[in-house]
Amino acid sequence: MSDNLGRRATRTGGAALASAVATIAGLLTAGPASAVTGAPAADGQYAYTARVNIGEGDSTRACSAALVAAQWLLTSTSCFADAPGSPVPAGAPKHKATATLGGTTQDVTLLVPRADRDAVLAKLAQPVAGVAPVEPAAAAAAQGDVVTSAGYGRTKTAWVPGAVHTGSFDTTAVDATTLALTGRGEPGDTLCKGDTGGPVVNASGQLVGLGSRSWQAGCLGTDPAEKRNAATAVRVDGLGDWIRQVLALPGDAQVASGDFNGDGKKDITALYDAGTGTDGKARSSLYTWFSNGSSFHAPVRSWTSSGAFTWAASKLTAGDYNGDGKDDVAVFYNGGKDAQGNNRSLLYTFDSTGTAFASPRNTWTSAGAFSWGASKVASGDFTGDGKDDVAVLYDRGTDSDGKATTSLFTFAGNGAAFDAPRSVWTSPGSFTWAASRLTTGDYNGDRKADIGILYDGGTDGQGVHKTLLFTLNSTGTGFGPARTAWTSGGSFSWGASKVTSGDLTGDGKDDIAVLYDRGVNADGKRTTTLFTFAGNGTDFAAPQAAWTSTGSFSWPVSRLTAGDYNGDGKADVGILYGGGTAADGRPVDTLFSFLSTGSTVQPPASRWTGSVG
Repeated sequence: MSDNLGRRATRTGGAALASAVATIAGLLTAGPASAVTGAPAADGQYAYTARVNIGEGDSTRACSAALVAAQWLLTSTSCFADAPGSPVPAGAPKHKATATLGGTTQDVTLLVPRADRDAVLAKLAQPVAGVAPVEPAAAAAAQGDVVTSAGYGRTKTAWVPGAVHTGSFDTTAVDATTLALTGRGEPGDTLCKGDTGGPVVNASGQLVGLGSRSWQAGCLGTDPAEKRNAATAVRVDGLGDWIRQVLALPGDAQVASGDFNGDGKKDITALYDAGTGTDGKARSSLYTWFSNGSSFHAPVRSWTSSGAFTWAASKLTAGDYNGDGKDDVAVFYNGGKDAQGNNRSLLYTFDSTGTAFASPRNTWTSAGAFSWGASKVASGDFTGDGKDDVAVLYDRGTDSDGKATTSLFTFAGNGAAFDAPRSVWTSPGSFTWAASRLTTGDYNGDRKADIGILYDGGTDGQGVHKTLLFTLNSTGTGFGPARTAWTSGGSFSWGASKVTSGDLTGDGKDDIAVLYDRGVNADGKRTTTLFTFAGNGTDFAAPQAAWTSTGSFSWPVSRLTAGDYNGDGKADVGILYGGGTAADGRPVDTLFSFLSTGSTVQPPASRWTGSVG
């Protein structure tokens, strides 16, 4: 049972490969649905079974999988391999992969393979709602046990059935990593192409295996003379602890800069998605890289949630909210909907202790409807009282005249909490929230933070991208109107831009930095440029290309921030860079800093590389 049959999901590809079945059994990795003689599953049964499609066009192949957690599938590593038996590294799938279950289709974003058997955990882009995962069994199936397979492989009469099918099997042998199965009934159930990775469950409904290989007797497109209905499943009993460990691994991160220990040098903190705890609750963690002036110390885990704290419901920002000289962290949090259906938002503040952060305090909760999803968040001392405040750029939607309306709310910090949000600006004409990237800085040097918005101006008739910088200057009690402080003269793509602010020149007025995606070169390397926009107190100079990558530097995995990391009075640029995935599924990140010289920035230097957690 070693030949990889049915690598394509198309009828032509599957039939062409099926000729090998007459002499050798094969993997079942193409054509979606399941066992030949098994009946379609009843509504609601085996709902945890997923259809997985890998690749695009003529190279598409299909497998089945089992949902073992809200955002994780367990399936066969072979489904993602370019050739049977070839290794699949941890990380993003090499080829586009999607999974369909629970009425939705979404991307597979991460693979964490087992080293000892043909099994891999596949992370989905979003949790699956309304589908109960299947639980891996603690003990193996025993010889003589009857087990049931489920999957989306082809059947006796259909190339691509639209429903889960099931089959019943006797367990004829058990070894360290596999189960030998024989189809029950007459002529006997079997597995077909597309069933690889599908769940095999015991009489208690617990997961004992994943469909792997079969002689495919009676499967559509196979030799009708083939009568053998033996199959092999990969054992997955006892993998519960491993699954829980993977679910608890750190995931994506958001970054912010601040002087968290009050030593005059900015540090970097990251809010990580800490996965799911053993109690099934979403967890988040704060890690902080403290600056030593020339580099950064290894990250310190400053806080981990003890109850449910969902990273995907969090927007991170930082500032000295209590005025004690040490920057704190705030998270704008999605509280869902209240009993009346109103959108609910919250502000949590993590006060700095100098070496870590205290547990989050709820420092504001919306009294009426306030939509987290319509909010972009930043911090700054807008009143000039020595305590940082929070700003939210808010999407008001489209008026009856078709104009998009955007508002700016500020939450004044009172040292202990935040005052109720105050609307300090609403766009008089059409101003599209979705075309806005928010940043804050003291752009006019009056010691009060202002608002900066990098805005997508669309494309002209020649396809040239137009980007603008708007600033709203603080008056201490409110903000002036939005001013156009820069407009691109040539093509400058907003969609390829990430923005931050800091006094890069050391003149007392904050400047703008944009990390810009240059795309992929002919040699396959990704090129990224750092542009700086020097502020003169009123407007911004044309962007200067302060650095362009010479090797491959990926813009999509770069998390941009800025701060004076060496304490020389000039802001520097920081990037927490996603460098891949370790064998155990942990993200490997690198912390880069671009030190300012006053007139430009130095090339990035790696200050730390590793995995948190």
